[in-house]
Parts: sequence; C-alpha cells; structure tokens
Amino acid sequence: MKPELTLSARSTWRDPVPQRPAGPGREYWGLLVAVVVVACLALTLSSGQYRPRGFGPYSVTVPLNFKTYDPARWAVMNADTYEDALKIDPTLPNPDSVGYADATANAPLTAAQLQQEALVGPPATPYVFRGLTALDRERAHYCLTSAIYYEAASESDDGMRGVAQVIVNRARHPSFPNTICGVVFQGSQRAGVCQFTFSCDGAMARAPERRNWLRASRIAAAALNGYVFPGVGLATHYHTTAIWPRWGKSLVMTNIVGAHIFHRWRGRWGMPDAFRAPYTGREPVPGPYMPVAQQLAILKGQGIAPGAGPVPALAGTAAPLPDVAPAPMPGTMSAPSAPLPAAPPAPPTPTYADPRLNQSGQIREEFSKSGEWIR
Repeated sequence: MKPELTLSARSTWRDPVPQRPAGPGREYWGLLVAVVVVACLALTLSSGQYRPRGFGPYSVTVPLNFKTYDPARWAVMNADTYEDALKIDPTLPNPDSVGYADATANAPLTAAQLQQEALVGPPATPYVFRGLTALDRERAHYCLTSAIYYEAASESDDGMRGVAQVIVNRARHPSFPNTICGVVFQGSQRAGVCQFTFSCDGAMARAPERRNWLRASRIAAAALNGYVFPGVGLATHYHTTAIWPRWGKSLVMTNIVGAHIFHRWRGRWGMPDAFRAPYTGREPVPGPYMPVAQQLAILKGQGIAPGAGPVPALAGTAAPLPDVAPAPMPGTMSAPSAPLPAAPPAPPTPTYADPRLNQSGQIREEFSKSGEWIR
C-alpha cells in the first residue's frame, strides 16, 4: 500500500506575505469625500441661491437709515421766491453773489460740428514751454518759427497753427525728441532722413519774406505759451494733399487743414495719456545740421537717387496772437554760451626736390572722368 502524500506550505523566502500599504485606506478617503460633498451641499442650500421648494421662502435683511422729516427744509424747497425762503431760513446765501446772470448758454452743436469733433478726436492738453535760459527760449522760438514758415508760409493762420501743433505734440510724445529744436531738425544731418523736408533739401537757402515770417513768429509764440489748436487734435504726422505716402495707411487721419492732411497714432499711442514726456528746457543748437551749401550741392550736382530723397514730414474762433517780440531772422541767432573749439591747422604740404613727386595726389586728365555715368 502506497504511503499518503503530504503537502506542506512553501517557504517564506520564496513566496513572501504581501504587506499592507502605509497610510489611510480606501475607507478613509471615501469617508472624506462624502463629508466634503455634504458640506458643500449644506453651504449651497444655506446661501439661498439654489434653495429648492420646501425649504421656505428666501429672505434678506438690509439695514436702512432714513433721516427724519424736516418740515422747515421742505418748505424752503417749495418756496416760490427767495424772499419767502429767506423768511423761513435767514441763513440762506444770496444767489446774486454767484453771478449766474452773466452766464450764457452754449449754442447747440450742429451736425457738421459734431462730425468734425468725431473726426478730429480729443484736443491736446495745454502746455507752456519754458526754457531754462533766455537763449533756450530764443532757440525754441526760432526753430518753431522756421518750421512754420518753411512748411506753411503760403497757408492761412489755421494752416500754420496745424503745423505748430504737430511739432508741439511731438515734443510731448516719447517717440520723438523732447525739445522743439530737436523735433524740427531731427535727421537733418543726412539728406533723405530728415523729418521735415525744409531742413535737408536746401529750402533754408531762401531768405524768408518778412511779413509771413512775423506771422509765423506770432503763431509760434502762442503755441509755446500754451495755445492749443483743436483743429488737428493729437496729430503727430502730416503731408501735403498732393501725395499719399505708404505710412498714411498705418495712422488715423484727423483733419485736412489747408494743403496738409494730418494724422495721429493708432491705439493708446495716439491717446492723451501718451503725451506726457517732460520738457527739459535745454534746447540744442538750431539746425540744419548739414550745411545748406552741401544740401544744394547734393541736389544740384549729382542729384539724389529715386526713393532716397527727403521724406515728407512724419511728422472754432481763432485765438488772438500775442504781441511779443518776433523770432530772430536766420543768421542773427545769438551765439552759443560756450565758444566752439577752433579747427586744428592743416599740416604743411611737403615739397620734394624732384618736381614729379610734388604732383602726388593729383588726377591725370585721362582719368578725371573715371567712375561717372555716361549720359
């Protein structure tokens, strides 16, 4: 007879008993979720926003403070005349002291005026440009007068005021120099990059006509003293009506005054909050920074390549013009406070015993036309 088979448990080192994970089990987390759900539901029902039927009406208590009824004050308000009200309350002020009788009602705006205001936009904020010294004030007056004259000498007073307002707006905007002369002669050190054409196209070689120069001078003085011309709004660019540059599509047109079309920046850069750049009061030496003779030589001699010439300026009741001294004429500006250093003397030309060596640096006749285009 075979012996009975006896089975024993496996060794613990080959099949270890699984250990329970440390921390709370599933029962704990299930209970926690249930408690959170019940608390959220109770909070929602207590707020009254999702109160179902059967929980009673929703009610809110708001404290109200009413002043007591004052018959005397009510009688003063319903009095027919000031004398009757004065009998009730002798401390009432005299209405004649306010001076409402001198006030006149503003005339209602016409449809054309409303359309004009919607087109132009908000006007600039008045600002007085005070130079640190008398020389700074003279320079600012001269630079602004020059820009007004050479850009709009044939325009009306409003046409000149529009050009002056653009320059003043630029001086207050962080995108441009914060001085009047810096704005007017920006980029005039090179032909083709000046912001105002007259500063780099040789226009300042023409002597200004005295009558229009004085008119431009008075308008410049008014603009520097805080006068705002609302006809162009916050315009910082303009060009003549004869052209329409490519950059005009990226700006907002404000108005057409005389022979110029005015534009302002889009978005916040063209809003009143952007025009808050401080004025230092220290004006640089007036330009143009390229000599006028060199400008004429470029335009008259070799000429300027197409597309590389001077770019155009990216640039109610009329207020009475101030009676101030006119801006100085070109050539009569005060000298700078510090004298300019003298140019160093040219080195002496060396001489040689052999006369052929003394001709060094000269161009022979057969090579004098080298590099020029054949026409």
